[in-house]
Amino acid sequence: MNRFGSVILLIVLIGTNLAVGQERREIGLKADNLQGRQVDGRTVFDLIRPVLTQKESVLKSDFGIDEGDGFVRFWGNVEIMEVEDTLRADRVRYNRDTKIGEAEGNVYLSDGVAIIRAPSAVHYSEEDRTEFDSGVEYSDSLGVLHAPRAIYYSDINQARFFGGVLFSQDDIDVSADSVSYTRDTEISEAWGKVFAWQRADSASTFILTDYLFRDAKSDSMEVVGYVRLANVDLAEADTVFVIATAMSLVETDSLDSVIAQDSVIVSTKSYALRGDSLVTQNSSIGGRVSRIFGNPMAWLERTQVSADSLSYRSTSRKKPVDTPAIDSARSDSTQLIAPADSLFGFGHVFVATEDSSSGRIQQISGRLMTAILKNDSLKTLIVEENAEALFYTREFDEDPLTAVSASGDGVVFYFEEGDPVSVGFYSDIKARYYAENLLNQLSNLSGYIWKPELMPDRAYLSQSFWNEVRSRQRTQKN
Repeated sequence: MNRFGSVILLIVLIGTNLAVGQERREIGLKADNLQGRQVDGRTVFDLIRPVLTQKESVLKSDFGIDEGDGFVRFWGNVEIMEVEDTLRADRVRYNRDTKIGEAEGNVYLSDGVAIIRAPSAVHYSEEDRTEFDSGVEYSDSLGVLHAPRAIYYSDINQARFFGGVLFSQDDIDVSADSVSYTRDTEISEAWGKVFAWQRADSASTFILTDYLFRDAKSDSMEVVGYVRLANVDLAEADTVFVIATAMSLVETDSLDSVIAQDSVIVSTKSYALRGDSLVTQNSSIGGRVSRIFGNPMAWLERTQVSADSLSYRSTSRKKPVDTPAIDSARSDSTQLIAPADSLFGFGHVFVATEDSSSGRIQQISGRLMTAILKNDSLKTLIVEENAEALFYTREFDEDPLTAVSASGDGVVFYFEEGDPVSVGFYSDIKARYYAENLLNQLSNLSGYIWKPELMPDRAYLSQSFWNEVRSRQRTQKN
């Protein structure tokens, strides 16, 4: 056998009968040097700088062995080239019949844009698929992923990762049990104990959910399952907690909107909300406007508000000069709720607050409500259209308790430190005074609602949220 020059073996294999007929495969194997020897009763060939060509696949390396049973081993600067993809490894055992290559040692797969690195891989040439099961890192110009296992589909530029995945893209980090990422569309999906962290300006937003869908091109995100969100605003020294079953977050040049659905709970330092759905977006005059529907209730310190629908306005506040901007070039679509300046109620408004001295419930009802907040505290509350009020008063703690039942076109309550300190009516006023011995003649206003037990427990929300964050972080590290 010639050991020098260029030796070319042309092997023509006739495939077995298939369901649709017969398949003919041509395999070209050449090497700079070739030597045959007997191993366990069969002839194998030692190859120097072998090159195997099969359809659109080209395999080459510094050394190789043709085992004579359909397998060829390659080692030393191994390359598998297929159309736009190149796989490199220290060693590859390739099956000429199945076109499956088992790669080991410093595996590198790239199409010139995406790069995948792993200790080992199995490459399926016929299916444009590569599987990794001993740790893998994926990177392109948009993001980086780490996972114990992955499958990469070269024909559609899609990667699927399993077993505790870490994904970083733009200004968002995601950890999950599994992640699917399609490079051409920039669409990613995450399943199972999803934890997402997004940064923008002085705020960081953390999301816990069961499923996350993100379209990076449109900067939109859908989260479904038991969704828990915390927005930590360094400039405002406040954390907003939001709970829902599903949430949609969209950011464009002209609109930042968030829609939360099903059993929505919101808790901030100054107020809390409950309802069936929440919609919040940028206001044309600055800040954000949010609306909550479906039996909404709000708590402003110790004052409870219910209505057919509620909305609140939050104006942007200038952050301190020394507050670091993590990414000032981007706005934050997950900035669900900034500190509110005003709260509005529409249709069947009912306001209730507990009198701190007597334990009685101060009550106001009407059709329209405006609550003005300052420095995160309720200052003024106005109820209009068929306004009615029932309030209890005494000048000093030792004085007898009295009450006033009144109605008019509008009523205004003024608050200090969460307690009403004065009240005024205007236009078409009717009022009745009740001495202490007549209080048993009073009845609650129509539409009476007082459910303090429904007020979200902020301490519990905070503790359970951050405990779950730590738990999922530990799971990912393990």
